[in-house]
Amino acid sequence: MAQLSESILKVIAYFDMFSHPVTMEEIHQFLDQPAREKDLESPLRQLLDKQFIWRLGQFYSLRNDPQLVQRRLKGNMLAVKRLKLAMRISRVLAWCPYIRGVGISGSLSKKVAYEGSDYDFFIITAENRLWIARAFQYFFVKSFSWLGLRYFCCLNYYIDEKALEIEEKNIFTATEVVTLLPARGRRSFQNFSNANKWVSDFIPNASFREPPAREISSWPLKRCLEWMLNSQLGDRLDNAIMKYFSRRWTNLMSKKIVYHTGFVLGSMVVEKHLCKPMPQHFQQNILNRFEQKIADMKNQDTVIQD
Repeated sequence: MAQLSESILKVIAYFDMFSHPVTMEEIHQFLDQPAREKDLESPLRQLLDKQFIWRLGQFYSLRNDPQLVQRRLKGNMLAVKRLKLAMRISRVLAWCPYIRGVGISGSLSKKVAYEGSDYDFFIITAENRLWIARAFQYFFVKSFSWLGLRYFCCLNYYIDEKALEIEEKNIFTATEVVTLLPARGRRSFQNFSNANKWVSDFIPNASFREPPAREISSWPLKRCLEWMLNSQLGDRLDNAIMKYFSRRWTNLMSKKIVYHTGFVLGSMVVEKHLCKPMPQHFQQNILNRFEQKIADMKNQDTVIQD
């Protein structure tokens, strides 16, 4: 019982870092040990009786603050509207050459949105053509800057079909992987799921989102561009674009500009088969905060003992 109670507290504590109260279904989904949802009822009652956690309607939280629930419900309602736009943007992003999969990530993939929050996209490209694909999408977003796309459309995580397995394996990446919302590219996301079975080591009760029903259509201009660039010219161009972005981001990072989210401008991993934010910044900050939160809870004897 004590072990299950600790696991429940860990889930609630993790999402509390984002001021996000959770349902019993969500607690079960992100539990770090196999269990049935009904197995949670008794330890949840004990935690509630001892006021280690609070129940606010259908939600559980470390804080007895009804405003957290109102914030979440408002975020859920806004996400319904924004997901429709995100899906339309995904369809357009998929038109670019060498795009094989487009997914929605970040808070929106968890069906929560707030004023000023970004539309985060997870992109899978053809092997060895990640940087050409990224350049096309970069210019697309820049071209529609008058619509505000460049300010709220984040294209910051790319992998190609040779690098489908996520390198960092921890509770943060496991949570992001299973909550990823595939929008375009059925086969690519099926392969992505198969390459990341390791998430069950951290959240064994969770399951991947269903892949999209449709494959990415290959319209004539896209096929033509890919045919032209499936050559040594394409190899050289992809490498040249990679080197350009590497220099650009190195220069930006030297300026030490930090967004309100904690992201350091330019702190990107630049490799042949992937492009992503450096894990030692935002991701590691979350993991450090979570580890400290769990340590504080144990020091305060907030974990039920046998």
